[in-house]
Amino acid sequence: MPGAPKAAIARGAAACLLLLSATLMSANPAEATTTAVACGDVLTTDTTLTADLTCPAGALTIGADDVDLDLNGHTITGSGTGNGLKATGRQGTTVRNGTITGFTYAIYIDYGGAVLTATDVRLLAPVDVWPGTVTFTGTRKDACLLSGIRLVDGLLTVDRCTVTGQTVLVRSSGSTIRNSALTGGTLTVSATDRGVFTRNVFDAFPMGLSNDSRRNLVQGNVFKNSPTAGIGAGETFLPQDANTIEYNLFTGNDIGLHSSSMLKHLIVRRNVFNGNKTVGMFVENSYGSNRAGPDPVSDNVFVGNGHNPSGLVDRQGQVVQGGIHLASRLAVIPPVTLRNNVGTGNAGHLIWAPPGTVADGGGNQGPCGPSPNPDLTCW
Repeated sequence: MPGAPKAAIARGAAACLLLLSATLMSANPAEATTTAVACGDVLTTDTTLTADLTCPAGALTIGADDVDLDLNGHTITGSGTGNGLKATGRQGTTVRNGTITGFTYAIYIDYGGAVLTATDVRLLAPVDVWPGTVTFTGTRKDACLLSGIRLVDGLLTVDRCTVTGQTVLVRSSGSTIRNSALTGGTLTVSATDRGVFTRNVFDAFPMGLSNDSRRNLVQGNVFKNSPTAGIGAGETFLPQDANTIEYNLFTGNDIGLHSSSMLKHLIVRRNVFNGNKTVGMFVENSYGSNRAGPDPVSDNVFVGNGHNPSGLVDRQGQVVQGGIHLASRLAVIPPVTLRNNVGTGNAGHLIWAPPGTVADGGGNQGPCGPSPNPDLTCW
């Protein structure tokens, strides 16, 4: 700087260095003030735990929208009562990286609703949501664990998690469970429209799809080791409301798929039923109605079913065993359509379908009964 006094230059340089130093210090997260979290706290800003918490009753409450709670690898432990985290009415809540255990509910959302996302959180107590929108995801194996869920009037998304215990969805249209391991529990889906359940393993975890649920897709799952039915499915009342069960593997269950309403508007196609103890598919008319649906049971494969039967008999006194077993007290109008179902190594018949219960869609391959049956031809 020609002509500038040396002292002025020095003072300017010193001021610049001081400003730069202050800026760097304020941007350094290590210098940020932290406040210890205590049981009973209401969180209104982003919070990171610095230690485990043990709370005799309730633990934490989300008290504002858009709060991020980072458990930071820590555990919040209760004594068997209260809520680990309550988030009623709050939008944009995120929870991540830790464990909540020992409460009546790990996460509780009641009448005010909420929108909450939990990532890599192990919840060793049930989740109760009524209503709300909740998402549970895992970024690594066993990082997301759910110990039972009840969700009413809301939306659930589960992706890459392990689920145990009872899971109940009521009026939870659009909900999704995918890429997850469900073990040692049950899934009940009621009054739910357009749910998607795909690429899961249900191990000793039967699924129930009630007759007031519509347009749900159950696709690409494994249902195994259930002492009852891998899936129990009811009817829907309009053709456009049909639920679809496709591309699944049913193996090692007592019954692979059970329907008590003659498959009215239930599409069952391209599944594999392998080694189910009593029967691959048991379809009955337990309510005495003569209604059924023409939606086909088609392109399914039945291998080695019925070799360890439970002794179950249908309403006509016929032993239930083999691949597909249809049973009704009345002629079914319209009857269930069977098409291109094939099988081998099943104990009993590939298809048991008394006259009046079945319509032949062609291409069924395997022993059928009773014989003669003018309604069904098997190659």
